[in-house]
Amino acid sequence: MRLLHESEIKPTEIDHLGHMNVRFYMDRAQRANKALMASFGLDKNALASGGARLVQKDSYIRYHREQFQGSTLEVRGGVLQADASRLQLYFELVNDAKAQVAATFIMSVSLVDRATRADLPVPEAALAAAADERVTMPEHGRPRTIDLGAPRLDIVYEELAERLSDEHSDPMSRRMQRTIKASECDEFGFLAESRDMMFGGFRMPRPEAMREAERSFGPMTFVSDDGHRFGWASLETRNVQVEQPRAGDTICSIGAEIGLHSKVRHSRRWMFNTTTGRLVSLNDNVSVGLDLDARRTIEIPPKLRTVLESRHFPEFA
Repeated sequence: MRLLHESEIKPTEIDHLGHMNVRFYMDRAQRANKALMASFGLDKNALASGGARLVQKDSYIRYHREQFQGSTLEVRGGVLQADASRLQLYFELVNDAKAQVAATFIMSVSLVDRATRADLPVPEAALAAAADERVTMPEHGRPRTIDLGAPRLDIVYEELAERLSDEHSDPMSRRMQRTIKASECDEFGFLAESRDMMFGGFRMPRPEAMREAERSFGPMTFVSDDGHRFGWASLETRNVQVEQPRAGDTICSIGAEIGLHSKVRHSRRWMFNTTTGRLVSLNDNVSVGLDLDARRTIEIPPKLRTVLESRHFPEFA
C-alpha cells in the first residue's frame, strides 16, 4: 500500500479522555483519500470545472488502538474495487514507531453532478489509474460487528418517533431537529458536505477555535456504580449517506440500540428530512464500556443498562 499522508498528533487533537479524538482519525483518512483521488485526475478543481464532485457515500472505520499526543501517524491505502458507479477504498492509519495499526477504513466514493446530485459515471481514465492501485483487504481490516451490506432504507420516521421517547440525555439516543439555513448550503442550495451527519450538524466548535481554558471536548462521561469515571470507546462506526438535504428543509436525527451485550452497545442514528419524509443518512456505532480510571473495559453498569434496554429495538437493524 502506498503512503498517502503523514502527520504528528497535535495538542488540539486530544480530547478530555486524554487521547486523540475519533474525529481526527477520519480527518487523516480523508486527507489520504484526497491525495489518492488527485492521482486519478479526480481532484476537486478539475471536477468542479466539469460540473462534478466526489461524494463519500459509505464510510466504515474500525478502531484498533488509541493514540496520544506527539506520535506520528501515517496513512497508507489503495483501491479495493472500482467501476463506473463507485470506487471502494481501503486505508490504514499506522503508528510505525510503536508497530501499531491505529485504525482501518473502508470508504466508497461516487461521482455526482454538482447542480442536481444525480450520479455520474467515473471516467475511464480514472478507472485505469485506480487499477494500478489495487490492494487486498487484510484480515485485520475486515468488519467485526457491523454488516457492510446494503442498509435498510425502509425505516419510517413516524414509527421511530412514536416508539422512542425523547427523555434521554445520551448523545446516541436524544432527538435533534433543525432547519437548514441558506448560509450552510452550496451555490446550488444543497447542504454543504459535512464530516458529521450523525447529529444533524449540531457540532461543537473545532478545538483550535476555542480558548485554551475552554478546550474540553469529546464523548460524554458518566460515573459507574463503583464510583469510577465511565465512558464509551468506539470500536467500529459506519456512516451511509442516502441523499443531501437542501436549504429550508427540516432535518431530524433520532437514535436507538439495535444490539446490546454485556460490555458492548450497537447504536444506530437515523437522519430524516421531515420536509420530504425521506431518509438522509444512517450512522452505526459499536462501542465498549470503558473504566476511565482503571483504563479497562467493563460490563455496562446496571443503571445505565436499564436505560439502554428501554431503547433496544433489534428489529430496526
